[in-house]
Amino acid sequence: DPEIIREEFGDCPICGMALEPMGVPAADAGPNPELVDLTRRFWVGLVLSAPVVALAMAPHMGVPLHDVISPEHSTWLQLILATPVLAWCGAPFFKRGWASIVNNSYNMFTLIAIGTGAAYLYSVAGTLAPDVFPADFHEAGGTVGVYFEAAAVIIVLVLLGQILELRARERTGGAIRALLGLA
Repeated sequence: DPEIIREEFGDCPICGMALEPMGVPAADAGPNPELVDLTRRFWVGLVLSAPVVALAMAPHMGVPLHDVISPEHSTWLQLILATPVLAWCGAPFFKRGWASIVNNSYNMFTLIAIGTGAAYLYSVAGTLAPDVFPADFHEAGGTVGVYFEAAAVIIVLVLLGQILELRARERTGGAIRALLGLA
């Protein structure tokens, strides 16, 4: 029964998303723990993703980055910086994505988990074993093109979207409390 599920706090058993109570939230409920957690993950992800984007995009923007750091070292540095973004910052999305696959209830988190996971795993393979890939996959420096920046940026942008959604829900709850106060 959806009404029974929504009355409880916690995560949806099907998609893993946080559930909202059916009633009006208390005015003195304190900070939303999910919002606090996602905000922390967002800032960590942003700080770690910015250099990954700079390393990946600088050569495409005419910045002679390869004079300072070799393409191979750049790829390794991107791996080191992007791993916590995917593993910790993106953990809620991978958890929700897995739950949606297990329950055969596909949603946005399924797409995020599969897309960023595939980009990350391909990039890890390209970093650890570039000789496994055909010669056509290799760039001028001998490295395989990687997509760490795409995976990390997607995670950070989805975190931002989730934060904005949670803030909007909190403001909506405040507006409902104000309307009920007038009634």
